[in-house]
Amino acid sequence: MKIPHALLLAALLVPAVPVLAQFESARLAPDNAMPPFPAALQMSGITRGYAVVAVSIDPEGKVQEALPLAHTHPRIAETALAALREWQFLPARLDGLPVPVQTEMRIDFTLEGAVITSNAVNHFFFDGFENAGDLSASRQLCPANQLDRAPQRLAGDAPRYALDAGKAGVHGRVQVHFYIDERGAVRMAAAQPAAGTHPYLMEQAVRAVRDWKFAPPTSRGRPVLVAAVQEFDFGGGR
Repeated sequence: MKIPHALLLAALLVPAVPVLAQFESARLAPDNAMPPFPAALQMSGITRGYAVVAVSIDPEGKVQEALPLAHTHPRIAETALAALREWQFLPARLDGLPVPVQTEMRIDFTLEGAVITSNAVNHFFFDGFENAGDLSASRQLCPANQLDRAPQRLAGDAPRYALDAGKAGVHGRVQVHFYIDERGAVRMAAAQPAAGTHPYLMEQAVRAVRDWKFAPPTSRGRPVLVAAVQEFDFGGGR
């Protein structure tokens, strides 16, 4: 199959779980401990902060990967990542079945402890976290309109589409959401859950995108992290 020519930057696309699908987001299991406020920051006079982290959660509720998108202090981000590695989630469900999911979480820290203040499934925009009040964040996900140019794919193939799958009537569209980091590597590729999408198509699409390599995205000449979406049409030319 051919790769569609357009790579959609996430800030230009509004992803949503189809209304026909009964979707339940992943939730933190109740017996998880919340991380304490970093003592080193308290000693330096810092009493609050937050981190926004993209999190990939498997069908068993385990965190597979976590990518910091923004934070008010590196120590806050480190503390959030350490907690996420230990946390267990109640898995996301699509039509009652556990499914992998990718979500963006904002974790706020105060001297009293930490709390998850936002959990946006397939958010990928970061616009819900931009209003930080008097807390400024560093390493913020770069908006599409601030890139010097659209990301250029340097290497990688189209998804494999077995002839037998086409003959068996396995076809449809798959959207893969992912991040392109400052080195041009694909991070956290995940197919958006959708009712009626065959797991084979989702698996092949994600497997292909994970191997893609891009020219490092830049903003004003500086390498940045950006979110993107690629759509594949399997058997659309039947």
